[in-house]
Amino acid sequence: MSLTQLIFIYALVSLLLSGFASSQKLAKDEVDVLRAVAKGLHQNNWDFSVDPCDVASTVGGWRTPDADEVTCNCSSSVCHVIYIDVTRQDLNGSLPKEFAGLPFLQGIDLSRNFLNGPIPPEWGALPLVYLNLGGNRITGPVPKEIGNITSLEFLGLDFNQISGKLPPELGNLPNIQILHLRSNYLSGDIPSTFSKLTTLTDFRISDNQFTGSIPDFIQNWTELEKLVIQASGLVGPIPKTISSLNKLTKLRISDLSGPESPFPPLQNMISMKTLILRNCNLTGELPPYLGPITSLKLLDLSLIN
Repeated sequence: MSLTQLIFIYALVSLLLSGFASSQKLAKDEVDVLRAVAKGLHQNNWDFSVDPCDVASTVGGWRTPDADEVTCNCSSSVCHVIYIDVTRQDLNGSLPKEFAGLPFLQGIDLSRNFLNGPIPPEWGALPLVYLNLGGNRITGPVPKEIGNITSLEFLGLDFNQISGKLPPELGNLPNIQILHLRSNYLSGDIPSTFSKLTTLTDFRISDNQFTGSIPDFIQNWTELEKLVIQASGLVGPIPKTISSLNKLTKLRISDLSGPESPFPPLQNMISMKTLILRNCNLTGELPPYLGPITSLKLLDLSLIN
């Protein structure tokens, strides 16, 4: 076979493969799931006459100047949805259980809408890494099935109407880094299983109705950089075990009822930038170690005794 013939065959095969790759589309069953998801969310901007995975398309509502609302992985013979981002769209539907029909889905961001109803327990079967539902009107408890999502790294449930106790199963999230639960109606103690969340870097539970005290086991969260417990319902004192958290850059604790207590041992937190310990029933003199923390930008110790 001559060199010319080989070049021709190579060019022909390359052309065929290129045409095959450009013709890849979203798997039909996942298209059907997206239809159900759109119906549940009241998302009326998606045009299903356009393939959701066609990144070259500027129509159909699947991509906006700010973000791709649907992101796909087309590395195989068909495409699969891996991420859905429909933030700030005034959606007023509910959270569709049909999301569970997207077996490759790694991220859901539905934040800053007007979505209502409970979190479907069916989502616990998804391989999610990122789940953000903050700033909606979600009600009901956190399903224990969320604890099955062992790949989860970010869980954002801030600013909703979620109620009930935190399920102990959330302590089974071996990769969780960011856990935001602020401004809900959560109650009960912080589950003892949370002692296992050693990968946490950011934990925020302000403005809730928790009971009990700040648990001693926070000493296990040695990767923690941000801890926010303001008006959470928890009582003091701040546990001495907080001294183990030497990576903290932001510590906000306020409105702790309970017995008077001395200033907590924070001398190891030399990277602290924000320190708020307001209305925590602290007594005594301020510790001298605060002075040398040159990274400190915000210090609020108001209502200290």
